[in-house]
Amino acid sequence: MKHILYGSTLVLACAHPALALDFEFRGAEIIGTGYYNQPEAFPGPIPPFPPTADETFLTMSLGGSVEFALGGGFFVQGDAVFQAYDMGWDNYKLGSIGKHLGYEIGGGTNVGVFSYAELWDQPDEGDMSLGLEIAGESGAFFYDGFGAYLFDPLNGTGWEQYHVEATGGYAFNNGLAVELGLHYTEGDMRFGLDGNAFQALAGVSYELAPDFKVEAGYVYTDFETTMWDSWQSHGIKLALTKEIGGGTTFAQRNYLNLHNGY
Repeated sequence: MKHILYGSTLVLACAHPALALDFEFRGAEIIGTGYYNQPEAFPGPIPPFPPTADETFLTMSLGGSVEFALGGGFFVQGDAVFQAYDMGWDNYKLGSIGKHLGYEIGGGTNVGVFSYAELWDQPDEGDMSLGLEIAGESGAFFYDGFGAYLFDPLNGTGWEQYHVEATGGYAFNNGLAVELGLHYTEGDMRFGLDGNAFQALAGVSYELAPDFKVEAGYVYTDFETTMWDSWQSHGIKLALTKEIGGGTTFAQRNYLNLHNGY
């Protein structure tokens, strides 16, 4: 775990050597998220999957983020997230620490780099992710996107994945917002499932208060792997977000968020 943390910290330190600036608190967020997933036409039972592998399963996370301005348009954001898989036939837990270095380029647009270090509750299983991101708004429209490379520096799983995602939405004056997005993953999907996955995302959120919102969403996932032809999954997302101050700029990029709950 030490090697993962040192590596992810080094990436951001090299990205901008002048980090010795005065921190100014800009905001924070606490986010709780849950996904209910239903695989469809799962090709099991094939080892390592048991006969019950096609049943519904839950994934969940609870995380916090905090953001500080550095001056000159630069800012940093730190994330800490706990995640869990309740799959019935197997369960996993993992902890994540993430860092973002962002820059306001004007016109409501922010760009950044991020790094995540994650440790699973399985022997020699951990992962790191490195990526580029963009987030912003223009009037009532808002958008978010990233490209990420996820790998396993502990060599317990041999993971190597590439992720690309783009989402955008519209916020109404009554606190309601709608959002659509697309996601593509390619690489090792775990359990030796080399291939790719395409996801279509749709969501709606509502501000119960100026600093508190509830979100519901749907995720359609289509897997294509070298071991099997393909299978699909449907996911329902529920999330609660509490903002402090001005909130944070970038979304959390932990493992479950990169995979949209899968």
